[in-house]
Amino acid sequence: MAIDPVLEEYLGTLTEVVFDDGLDVPGERAREREEALRAPRLAEPHAIEERGVPGPEGAPDIRVRIYRPSAETGLPVTVYLHGGGFVVGGLDTHDNAVRLLAEQAGTIAVSVDYRLAPEHRFPAAVEDAFAAYAWALANAAELGGDPERVAVAGDSAGGFLAACTGLLAAERGLPAPLFQLLVYPGTGASPGGGFSTSEGADTSGGMSGEELGWYLRAFLGDQDLSALPPYMPPGRAEGLSALPPTFILTAELDPLRADGEAFADRLRAAGVPVEVKDSPGMVHSFLRWMHAVPAARAAAQPAFEAFGKALAGARATG
Repeated sequence: MAIDPVLEEYLGTLTEVVFDDGLDVPGERAREREEALRAPRLAEPHAIEERGVPGPEGAPDIRVRIYRPSAETGLPVTVYLHGGGFVVGGLDTHDNAVRLLAEQAGTIAVSVDYRLAPEHRFPAAVEDAFAAYAWALANAAELGGDPERVAVAGDSAGGFLAACTGLLAAERGLPAPLFQLLVYPGTGASPGGGFSTSEGADTSGGMSGEELGWYLRAFLGDQDLSALPPYMPPGRAEGLSALPPTFILTAELDPLRADGEAFADRLRAAGVPVEVKDSPGMVHSFLRWMHAVPAARAAAQPAFEAFGKALAGARATG
């Protein structure tokens, strides 16, 4: 299928970025943030709050933005981890996505401003994600949420971090997330631990294989890949049975679609319930353009609603 025409037209209005050693990373972060701030808001939660929460030992506090969909108490809590290749992205670039998740899934959403590479290489982002999840577990009731219904969600690199969080919870003795929602995740689930590329992927806007390689080099630096912990990459980790029921939303024209599908296969083999839904005509990162592309918003809505039904069902049967 061809790329959605509205999405293709919108991508043509964006600044073309060359991902190489000459990239002005702070400038690119600022550009993406300014682009996001110009976009209309797609939902108005009951309340939005920012605060600092404790980071990993010896690290600074982590800034989080908390979205409450209503004044109701006892709601599920979802820790949201944004995409951006571990290098760009933040609370503002994914504000619309988290607003819609909170509204459509009926969940208190905690969006996490984890440390970015290359200033903070692996495992900084992973440890921040886990620290935010541990904080959400401990403080769900104070947030007006249900401590028994804490989930994780993330897109792209955030999907990678969400999967790592579940694996670390098992390793470190914390309750597993109730569910996980992974949107066009990169997990390294392909044979050999690589990131497989989907045939027919459209690299004109969402992401190219070269860009993916650049992000991974920025994230890992010159670390000895043979010495990485057992959850790296999460798609090839042992112990996947510890992960919760999972919804994976892929994009038809995304180079990482095959990787998301491979991760789903590995989860099923480990006995984890998985639902996968593809998004026709979409490219990587389409959540960021929902304000301008009706088909992008329509593609995300079923995943958010299914996630909400799963969380609500857990209360009904718990």
